[in-house]
Amino acid sequence: MAAPEIDEKFLAAGREYGDALIALGLDPHALFWAFDKTEKRHVLVLVTDFFDYTGPLEISKQLLRAYNASITPKEIDPFVVRLHSIHQSISERYVGAALSDGTFHVWDKNMNPKHVPPGARVEYFDIGDLTLKPEWTIKARSLQTRNSVEIGRKWKRFVRNVDKIAA
Repeated sequence: MAAPEIDEKFLAAGREYGDALIALGLDPHALFWAFDKTEKRHVLVLVTDFFDYTGPLEISKQLLRAYNASITPKEIDPFVVRLHSIHQSISERYVGAALSDGTFHVWDKNMNPKHVPPGARVEYFDIGDLTLKPEWTIKARSLQTRNSVEIGRKWKRFVRNVDKIAA
């Protein structure tokens, strides 16, 4: 079953949310909308290496502060944001789907490439309890690991920027 469509205003708010995060200093490895089949609602998935550095609680606190200070769009409630580490195995699948433009390759049982008709596209990806559509991707990049000193410096900059604006 395909996921219900998401309203264009949420896609636009998601792009605005991503821009706000980047301006504050949080450059997501992936940011995309997905439909949670268990909760029966759309969620905004954020994959970041800050997750392992400071933990999801601290990230959530800063995102809530940014929301309360109107730094991020009011259409995106902080409780709809789902956080993931770049080191979680499911994040590799998420980012792979988010980076996909919907094109795909098929192999036979001997791992020989099979012919795929030109223009054939995947409409959606089911990963765990989430359904992702390529057009719901806001930002995606490789899961390249930064060193902890760089992550720490960027995290402190992010917090400082939120503090400055939220004050």
